[in-house]
Amino acid sequence: MRRSAVLGVVAVAFGLVVVVQRGLAGLFDLTYVFVTGAGVLALMQGLRYANEARTDDRRAVETGDPEDRYRVPVPGDDADAVVSARGHSRASVRKRREFHRRLRRVTVETLRARGDYGEDAAEAAVDDGTWTDDPVAAWYLGSGVATPRSVRLRGLLGADVEFRFAVTRTVDALAEVRG
Repeated sequence: MRRSAVLGVVAVAFGLVVVVQRGLAGLFDLTYVFVTGAGVLALMQGLRYANEARTDDRRAVETGDPEDRYRVPVPGDDADAVVSARGHSRASVRKRREFHRRLRRVTVETLRARGDYGEDAAEAAVDDGTWTDDPVAAWYLGSGVATPRSVRLRGLLGADVEFRFAVTRTVDALAEVRG
């Protein structure tokens, strides 16, 4: 331990003892010289601490994110990932086909649940595109439905553009049917 630290600990300990035993305070004559000496000592310590603080390296402390929590999967995240994915890898083609089947199944189930169509009639309505007024949605989910011009134009821009366009229009048409 440094000498100044030891001296400080002794001074604080003596001060605590003086508080308990008031008779020890009479050992010191509180004259002008003693008070001035204590003031000079305090000033020197203050300057020393200020100088140390000025020359110390400042390091920032990195704290962790207080709200860092486990991200719970949200229903539909996988669908959003398929629709927003770019590229033509085999995995994306497979995922897009699965997404198409899921969207078709949801459409058939919705038409049945609304009571507009029976068991086989809902499948037939989706196949021939009569379930909606939107030609893009009818083409995307149907079989044998003519490809609309808007889809062909977007197909020139790439399969990703065509896919996202068809999915967006189909979801909007399905939302309209659901009311």
